Amino acid sequence: MSVEGHPDGAALVAGAEERRSVVAEGLRIAGREWRPVFGSAVSAVVVASAVGGGIVAGGFVASWGLFLEAGRSAESSIDYEESYVAYADQWDGLVKVAFGVYPLLLLVAAALIAWLLTAQAVTVAHARERDTAGADPAPGADPTTLTLRALWRGSRPHLGAAFRIQLLGLVCALVPAIAGLFVLAAVDMELVPGVVWPTYHEPATVQFILVGRILPVVIWGLGLVVLARFGPATAVRVADDCSATAAMRRSWVLTRTARLRTTGICFLAAAVVAVALAVLMRLGGYVAHWAGLLMLATTDDNVWVTGVLVIITPVAVALVLLPVVLAPVGVVLARLRARLA
Repeated sequence: MSVEGHPDGAALVAGAEERRSVVAEGLRIAGREWRPVFGSAVSAVVVASAVGGGIVAGGFVASWGLFLEAGRSAESSIDYEESYVAYADQWDGLVKVAFGVYPLLLLVAAALIAWLLTAQAVTVAHARERDTAGADPAPGADPTTLTLRALWRGSRPHLGAAFRIQLLGLVCALVPAIAGLFVLAAVDMELVPGVVWPTYHEPATVQFILVGRILPVVIWGLGLVVLARFGPATAVRVADDCSATAAMRRSWVLTRTARLRTTGICFLAAAVVAVALAVLMRLGGYVAHWAGLLMLATTDDNVWVTGVLVIITPVAVALVLLPVVLAPVGVVLARLRARLA
């Protein structure tokens, strides 16, 4: 029997067509309203570069003495032909600096995502109102084109609630993320009976593959499904003008009857973001090369601070430029909310 001839197959085909429809409509709106969509993304890139770069630079300043001390200790050990461990005496101090930097960066990321999703929800609402009014959508011909100033005025009342939504979503994401890492840690510490981490002489067993590989992925996948159910929450806030918790409850209710469609769209968006992140990190590698040469020149060839800089630079470049990709994703999520409602 063909897929179309089976009831479940027909539902799958209809769901796939519905997902394509939502994505196509979202991309059409993003292309037509490219000024507010990508204007909001560029503003997020500027803020991420300034604020996020300032936080990272502050972390380097706070740990500068630790890096210099690590370099002196290593050079002394090399001169005396002694063995040494990198950052052996500085590790605790570096970890303390990291615990101060990472939460600040997460707050900046939550604020910028709140801005992007709110701005795209306002843009989609504006596009729908314009379509209802029958305005000419040709670029440059529509007097009701949404300017960045108007976009800011429309988004500003919702930003506080949108930021709280992102924080609640972050908590929901951290629970399965930590649970999956806990499983890996338990296997590594041999706390799971019958499951042993494979070594060079002992290949992976079936038990290890099930518990140490498949189970964490399943847990993280369930976390992504939960996040997908809360994906339209910011757009719900903009449309219904409700509180953050009410918007998340409303998002959960709206997606209840469209779990497959919602999960499929959000997984597609996550895949696009992951591919974009990988490409941007590759481009960031070129920036890391020149940044590393500059750091070596300014620190008298201190490879300890240069190595850390070279490692984090590709990730930093990718995260700073990621709003350009997240903006169209926000349009698709806003369009999904409209379709579900």
